[in-house]
This record gives sequence, structure tokens and C-alpha cells, in this order.
Amino acid sequence: MVPIVSVVGRSGAGKTYVMGKMIAELKRRGYRVAAVKHSAHSVDLDLEGKDSWAHAQAGSDAVVISSPHRFALIADVDHDSSLADLSRFIGPDFDIILAEGFKQDKVAKIEVHRGKTGAGLLCGPGELLAVVSDEPLEAGIPRYTPEDARGIVDLIEEKYLNKVESETVSLYVDGRHVPLNDFVRRLFANVLFGLVSTLKGISEAGAIDIAIRRKGKR
Repeated sequence: MVPIVSVVGRSGAGKTYVMGKMIAELKRRGYRVAAVKHSAHSVDLDLEGKDSWAHAQAGSDAVVISSPHRFALIADVDHDSSLADLSRFIGPDFDIILAEGFKQDKVAKIEVHRGKTGAGLLCGPGELLAVVSDEPLEAGIPRYTPEDARGIVDLIEEKYLNKVESETVSLYVDGRHVPLNDFVRRLFANVLFGLVSTLKGISEAGAIDIAIRRKGKR
């Protein structure tokens, strides 16, 4: 599964600034980065009067807007998706997912803190990979300044990006991510790659995506 690191912090702490510096440094090192931003408000990308808006108004559950250079998926949901849920749509073709927000998710977190707020950290030290702060903190975890993107990415690289896995397997059931242990992950990979290799016209598969839906089930 693609590693996920979330940048959290109070409003005005500088999360977007720090995340932008991290993305630039990861790209400089040659990594493919996907970025996710959490919003408490409704997100509308299909403007009224456009064809995509008309398709949604007609009752489509999801609308995809595609061009030669990018595409966007707009879908109605009945819950606030977790980062694990969203990673299904992002796909496996990235080295890391950086998220802004999602402080309730059980993923690695870097908290951005500003001394002038006069408040403590949002997360306990046991939840945090590191703290980015403009003042010294006795948190017992690595601390970086907002300008030290190299140091932050060095830590992320050491923890998550220098580990090589032979197969990455993700399972989603009814749109929800299901964690797999090492045995089940290897079993799925070996069985599926073995079956696919017997199909005509397939010499050597590098990635397999399967979706199975029962008739009458949503």
C-alpha cells in the first residue's frame, strides 16, 4: 500500500506552506506524490450550466471529466471518507500520499505548530512522526523548522520510502479499505499473478486491478 503521511495542525499554523515545501522536496528527489486536502464543506467542481453539471442533475452517481492532460472524478458520498478509502481512487502509481488534515485518521502525522497561538499540540506524542514548529518544544519527538523541508523529507524517506516491497496488495469491500496481514497479501498476489500469467496475450503483469460486483448489490 502507498505510504500516507498527514500534515495536521491548528488553523493558521502554516500546514499548507509546510506541505508545499515537502512536496517540492519530494519531487526534487524524483518521487511521485499525490496530495489530498480535507474540507469540512461541500466540494463542487461541476459548474452550473456545464455538461458535467447536467449529467449530475440527471441523476448520475458519479461524473468523470477528462481531458488530454488531467481528469477529475465527482461522486456523491454518504460519509466522510478516510485516507485509506481515498487511496483506492488515487491508485498505486505513486510513491507517497501527503494529506492536509485528517487528524482523526490512524496514519503517520506531522503536526505544524506556531508559538504565537499560545496553544499546545493537537496530537499526543505517540500519534506523531514529527513536529514542525517555530519554537522549541519538549515533545520527545523530532522537531523541524518550517523551512527545513530537507530534514522532514529525510525522515519520511528513512521511515517509508527506502523500504522495498515485492508486491503491493489493497482490498476494498463495498468501498471500504480492508487491512491485510503479510500472509494474506502474499497469498492474493501469488494466486492472482499466477492466474493472470496463464491468460493468452499476457507475458508478464506488473499490476492487476480487479472489481467484482454481485448483481443487484450496490
